[in-house]
Amino acid sequence: MTLTSSSPSYHTGASVAQNTKVNRFEVHPNGTLIIRRAQPTDRGQYLCRVQSQHGEDQVTLNLVVLLQHPRVLQPRHRDITVHQGTVVHLDCTVLGHPQPRITWVLPDHVRVVTALLPTVASNRRLSLLGNGTLQISQAAHADRGVYRCLGSSVAGTDAVTVRLQVLAAAAPAIAQAAHENVSLAEGASAFLHCTAVGTPSAVIHWTTPDGARLVAAADTQFGAGRNLLLFPNGTLQVRGAVAGNAGRYECAASNALAASRRTVFLSVLRVKPAFAKARIAAASPQRTDVLYGGALWLDCLATGDPEPRVIWRTPTKKLVDSQYSYDPRIKVFANGTLAVHSVTEKDAGDFLCLARNRAGDDFAQLRVNVLTRPAKIERKQLRSSQEVAYGGRLKVDCVASGLPDPAITWALPDGTMVHNADKLRPGRTRRYVVFDNGTLLFTDVGLPEEGDYTCYAENQLGKDEMKVRVKVKVAAAPDPPPPPPRIRFDGGPQVTAVPYGETASLHCGAEGEVLSWISPTNRAIAPVPGKYRVLDNGTLVVHKVQRSDGGNYTCTTANGAGLQSRRVAALEVLLMAPSINGLQGVSAAVVAVAAAQGQRKLVDCVATGTPPPRVMWVFPGNMVVPVPYHSGRTTVHGNGTLELRAPRRGDSGQLTCIARNEGGEARLMISLTVGEAAERAPKTESVPLTVGTAMVLNCSLQGVSAAHLTWILPNGLPLPSGARLPKFAHRPDGSLVISNPSVAEAGAYRCQGRGAGGPAERTVAVTPGRRPEITHRYAAPVRVLNGESLWLHCPTSGEPLRLTWTLPSGVVLARPQRAGRYAVLPNGTLAVRQASVYDRGSYVCRAANEYGGAAPSAVEVAVVAHAPRITDGPPPKTFARRGVALQLNCEATGVPRAEIAWETPDRMRLAVGTQPRLYGNKYIHPQGALVIQNPTARDAGLYRCTARNAVGVDSKATYLNVF
Repeated sequence: MTLTSSSPSYHTGASVAQNTKVNRFEVHPNGTLIIRRAQPTDRGQYLCRVQSQHGEDQVTLNLVVLLQHPRVLQPRHRDITVHQGTVVHLDCTVLGHPQPRITWVLPDHVRVVTALLPTVASNRRLSLLGNGTLQISQAAHADRGVYRCLGSSVAGTDAVTVRLQVLAAAAPAIAQAAHENVSLAEGASAFLHCTAVGTPSAVIHWTTPDGARLVAAADTQFGAGRNLLLFPNGTLQVRGAVAGNAGRYECAASNALAASRRTVFLSVLRVKPAFAKARIAAASPQRTDVLYGGALWLDCLATGDPEPRVIWRTPTKKLVDSQYSYDPRIKVFANGTLAVHSVTEKDAGDFLCLARNRAGDDFAQLRVNVLTRPAKIERKQLRSSQEVAYGGRLKVDCVASGLPDPAITWALPDGTMVHNADKLRPGRTRRYVVFDNGTLLFTDVGLPEEGDYTCYAENQLGKDEMKVRVKVKVAAAPDPPPPPPRIRFDGGPQVTAVPYGETASLHCGAEGEVLSWISPTNRAIAPVPGKYRVLDNGTLVVHKVQRSDGGNYTCTTANGAGLQSRRVAALEVLLMAPSINGLQGVSAAVVAVAAAQGQRKLVDCVATGTPPPRVMWVFPGNMVVPVPYHSGRTTVHGNGTLELRAPRRGDSGQLTCIARNEGGEARLMISLTVGEAAERAPKTESVPLTVGTAMVLNCSLQGVSAAHLTWILPNGLPLPSGARLPKFAHRPDGSLVISNPSVAEAGAYRCQGRGAGGPAERTVAVTPGRRPEITHRYAAPVRVLNGESLWLHCPTSGEPLRLTWTLPSGVVLARPQRAGRYAVLPNGTLAVRQASVYDRGSYVCRAANEYGGAAPSAVEVAVVAHAPRITDGPPPKTFARRGVALQLNCEATGVPRAEIAWETPDRMRLAVGTQPRLYGNKYIHPQGALVIQNPTARDAGLYRCTARNAVGVDSKATYLNVF
């Protein structure tokens, strides 16, 4: 078989035999003709002739070679404007068949022809890439002009013209002010603008206060925290500002020539919430050590709106606040700090700080340890023996230390025991004095004073002793000593009683010079203007006597020979506990008061006592009002009277008037009822019973004097005016006082009398309080995931005195209390942190008060936990090709969430974390997959994936073969 071509462009009659290859022509054994890289000259007729011994046959084929005219994809004419110094790309994509050749004609008529590799024009900054793009690096003013791109082939030619304009460069300039201060409310948003102009176009980036850098791009960029957005035009938006967004923001605009900057200082103002629950923001360490006798300071800074009130509970279970303290050593400042002076062992224990406002409570418990030391006598510079002349002075020191301060006791040679706490009684003469520091002083030594003196120092933790031998030297007979000074006294202790705040005069009555006065705290008194003054005759004058000024004052005198004598004068400060409206000996009372809606009402709270007590009113919602006080509808006058100018029904409730001074406290509780103006005083009145708190029942009958009133008790016993029983007293003003009432005193009390209009009667019903009720009970078991927090609520009607939770283990927790992971909150909610399978079971809430208890509320708790199970693991055998990356999957389910780890053949454990990790050529994905990059024969072996949680373990293994 032969092939003959009759193409005019080919040699006529040229033949190609079977299984023969000539240049681009090849005939396969099956007779197929292959023409590689067909060209236009290959068109024409081709004759295929077949010959054999039986004859021949032939067929003629006409070949047509199609041509595609070159076509440039870019616009025929276009203008490009660039800035000086930038890189310019002139695109020229030409399609056609055969593939056209691309030629660029430069403005100076130089031609640049494309090639497979980039072509660089000689002595120029031009390069022609293989795809036909002409690149100009660092465009200059001389590069401007008309550039032509020619795409040519045997099918034709196509061209595109580009006019290039090069603009002079300019440094960037920011349109906004270089410095700006912006104040923004917390939670609000703001735009920080930064618009720049320059040639070439400037690149804008912002630097945030935390050092992060944001660069303006074609798309909006998000900053750290996702509340910073940088728009393409350079504007930075701060959305939902928080305190962490405050600080210095710097915008920089730069191009090839220079850079320009702008600074914005952002301040975030905190928005005060309408109401914020009291929260302890800062407190002292949970454990504090303090020296015995030192000062203790415990901080408790509380925040909230309204401003919370800070109350401290001491280890003795007593309450103190900034307005009241039962101990003058303890003081609470307005900022919540507790100060305890002269700390004793009774101050050791738990101090509880409670912050309270109308939005909620918070508390913190602080433990205080009081450090003490046993008594010890300092023996440095002390002599074990002393000699003293007859009739001279003997001074023996005994310096002791310890916490608390030890008591010093001296044993004299005759067996007499004296100590530094002894006070000289008037009329008794001693030749020795024991000072507060333990020093023993004899003023006239005789032979009886010779012998051994023993000093004992003792406190609660230990005892120490020291002996000193004293020898008396007798010389010539001494002259008789001058008589000691004498202090005139009336045969008994001088006691001066002075009312609180007045001036006290303490007389010494001495014959001789008054050396000093010693205060009850064993300190020398120096004249202080407005407080202490010593007259020429030795009289001590104390102005504005306070409670702390009470005690024994010691007067010391001396004669011309230097001999001293002492006398004690006692000062008693007269105090009177406060009383309200003349109620003496009643710590709290309840009075029912009725008011007409819209009509002025006065409620008296006249407090008396010495010193004059401080008066305050407590309204519903624990709102404290001082005296005096004035607002729109309420005025508290200086005498304590409460004036309601236009009472409303919503004003009904319980008000409390509190009077305090240094002698104690008194309370008057008012049960205020506001009714319609047209209503008359009801003949039957209901008063709630307050167990343990004294109650006052008032009775006012028209035309009947108080002296003719009779109270009929619930048991029918009449009680005329002035009569008294153990719990009842009919006062002359007609009121009935019930002392320390209990539930048995509930009932109807009738007040009867006869006036000009006939008999009259009024009934006061004393109703007992209601026992609490648990308002919400769980109808179904509560399920919680293992490791999460469990909250069990126990809301009650009223305020129960006792609320407890019984745990499945039998442990009982009271409100409020914390025990490890368990806590009973002040609202009665039980909180269990990080619940585990051991917390499942029945929880019982109980609430009770003095009137009874509510039915217990039980709830079953189920802790949901599942053992881990690997849902997507590796196969038992895995084959990998050397150098080809391999991924081994390992995904698991379980509650709590299972932790996944891989074990490699070399016993290395690779744990899966929240971030990707790379160990050599092994990559751990956060989803649990193990990727082995570029595996080799050393990576072959057993790989095991393990999923583990608190409930169980699951694992899958695969053997890796690398070939």
